[in-house]
Amino acid sequence: MKRKILITFLVILLILNLTGCVAAPELPTDRFLAEEAVYNYWQAIINRQYGLAKCFCIIDGIWDNKVDEWEEYINTNSEDYCSFLMIYFDKFYKPTEIMGDTAMVYVRIIADKIVLP
Repeated sequence: MKRKILITFLVILLILNLTGCVAAPELPTDRFLAEEAVYNYWQAIINRQYGLAKCFCIIDGIWDNKVDEWEEYINTNSEDYCSFLMIYFDKFYKPTEIMGDTAMVYVRIIADKIVLP
C-alpha cells in the first residue's frame, strides 16, 4: 500500500514537472522597474536614439528636456574628424530609494572625449 502511494506521488510529481507547472513567477519590484527605465534611457542616449530616450521620461520633466542637451553635447563634441566621444554607463553606485511614487536612482555616467593626433 505504501509503495502504491509513493509511486502515485512520484508519477504526479513527474507529470507536473514535465508540463511546466512551477511556482508563479516573481513580479518585478518598483526598484527594478525604476532601474530598468534609467538603464534604458542611458542606453538610448549612448546609442544616439534620442526619441527612444524621451519614451523613458516623464513628459516635459527634467530628464525629458535633458535629452536635447545631451544630443547637442554629443553632436558638438563628435563633429571634429580627429576626435570622438565615448559615453559609458558605469554603474548604480547607491541603492535605489523608493519614497511613495518617487524613485531616486543613483547612476554614474562617464563621458570621454578622445582626440586623435
